Amino acid sequence: MKRLLLLPLLFAACLSATAQGNPELSDTDTFGYLYCHISAHGGWPAYAMSQDGIHFHDLLCGDSIFAEDAEDVIDGEIPYLCRAKDWGYIMVAASGTSSIDILRSDNLMRWVRTTTLDLPDYCQVGDPQIIWDDTYGGEGGYLVYFPMLEPTKVTHMSLFGVHSDVNLSGWTRPELLADWGFGIKDADISPLPGGGYGVLFKEEDGRPGLLAATAQSLAGPWSEPAYLEPEGGKAVEGPSTFRLVGAQGWQVGYVDPAGGPTGGYRVCTADDDFSEMRRPQYLEGVFGPEQGSFIRVSEDEYKRLQAWSDKAEPDHLAPDVHNPVFPGLHADPEVLYSEQTGKYYIYPTTDGAYAWHNHDFKCFSSEDLVNWKDEGVILDLQDLDWGKEYAWAPCIIEKKVGRAYKYYYYFVANKAVGVAVADKPEGPYKDALGKPMLSQEELNTPNQVIDPDVFRDPKTGKYYLYWGNSYLWMAELADDMVSLVPGTMHELIPRSRIGEYHYLEGTYVFERNGLYYFMWSENITRSARYCIRYLISDSPTEFIRNGEPAKVEESVILQQDPSLQIFGTGHNSVINIPGTDDWYMVYHRFTRPEGIKMGLSGGYNREVCIDPMYFNPDGTIVPVKPTL
Repeated sequence: MKRLLLLPLLFAACLSATAQGNPELSDTDTFGYLYCHISAHGGWPAYAMSQDGIHFHDLLCGDSIFAEDAEDVIDGEIPYLCRAKDWGYIMVAASGTSSIDILRSDNLMRWVRTTTLDLPDYCQVGDPQIIWDDTYGGEGGYLVYFPMLEPTKVTHMSLFGVHSDVNLSGWTRPELLADWGFGIKDADISPLPGGGYGVLFKEEDGRPGLLAATAQSLAGPWSEPAYLEPEGGKAVEGPSTFRLVGAQGWQVGYVDPAGGPTGGYRVCTADDDFSEMRRPQYLEGVFGPEQGSFIRVSEDEYKRLQAWSDKAEPDHLAPDVHNPVFPGLHADPEVLYSEQTGKYYIYPTTDGAYAWHNHDFKCFSSEDLVNWKDEGVILDLQDLDWGKEYAWAPCIIEKKVGRAYKYYYYFVANKAVGVAVADKPEGPYKDALGKPMLSQEELNTPNQVIDPDVFRDPKTGKYYLYWGNSYLWMAELADDMVSLVPGTMHELIPRSRIGEYHYLEGTYVFERNGLYYFMWSENITRSARYCIRYLISDSPTEFIRNGEPAKVEESVILQQDPSLQIFGTGHNSVINIPGTDDWYMVYHRFTRPEGIKMGLSGGYNREVCIDPMYFNPDGTIVPVKPTL
């Protein structure tokens, strides 16, 4: 490793009609995206990969990309990664308060520190980045740029840079690139499609958004910065830009400091010149996402990195212990305790079919919620006359009729709700109507009619059916359990208010100590951030509490745990052990660890889990911790 004192060379500062940044793959050659960042939970450089730029998955389970015994490592500093001009890859990171480490790699897996740039001891250096500058020297070179406090020139952090040739040698002394009259941090420079460059940065101790400026040359002069608010008035920092294949404008990643322990890293879309930022959303599937950088990767690079991670995964991934509760791909679990048999039953969606094109339903039984028996297929849509696929999200209820028991099984087929009946909890079940019980066409609902839930009110003995997707409707069931009581159908959550309720689908209703709990899933089932919210009501037919409209509880009661590589937790049901106040939540998650690696396909590769559920003295639910 060489440690260099910067030589007093001069900047080449000629204007450029067009701008050329770091080498990048073409749309045709791009297979996915690599996100290199500093882990918020360990302070180490970590990798995550994606094929769409939003749904990522950790490599090495979010652990350090450097082996424990590696000599050339960076730790505790933010890495910036780029593709080199004629060879391999470059990583730069601050090293202490006045030094910058330069590392290089041939394969993105093994890194060697080639240089540590020593800046004047009295300087304070921010996080550096690197960009190729076509105008430097005769053949071009690299510009490493960074916010720096250099008291002999400025009294606040301003944008400085140093140049080198294509071989990362012969570094210049620091030169001032831009001083806007106030302190800055976290600068990110990108070439603009029409020529010149744009820079995004954070005002140090200033306004909460980002600032953007442009220049025709990396050496400036830079324009007066424009103020941007990707998150309204929220504070953000650490911008990093990249381009999606086939998309206009930029994707801008940044840190949302208020994002919480499961990840506050967001991505929004920006215009080519950074004049507007819109559609912010969470970057998903990453343990401790923090400030970093993105590069496009080829199919060969993607598969090589994945193979490297998969080979090392046993050393990084804690094994499953209790969950999933039975093998195979299953989701949307409905749980039932049968008075007739004294056993527990789970009725899931059969998972694993592309885009949820499944057609059969199964049942699993247990005497202890631990050991489960596969009871086989209880209903196959191929036997129906009206719905042949999309067998989704069933619910069931046991009803005693005289001395006998009947089981009413409400299921989804072709995005409509049907009902089947059996004399035993394990079936077989027979379609009761020969047609849908509820359909979008018949009801004129704002979206597909799916995810039914059936509930018996212990206070009145009445039965209710709930359903919806981006809305929530309900009605009272008639005595025959296959039709609705006229005039009882009404809306609980209109489509226009789903944001207020964080509602999407998967309603589940239960009663405890005279209170009614409404649970549902937030986000889409393909999302790693799929989670459970709820509210408490004094009524099973309206949202009301103490004479006022019932509000959604602030706590998310079940959500991902990236530290355990648990993602996509949602669509739950609840079981109470008879004669006790012991409660359990039954839910699905992405199959672990493969589901998160599948991108959006993880949403139909899920498995069923059970964890205990506890209540606070005031009746609110203690957030459920998903376990292995």
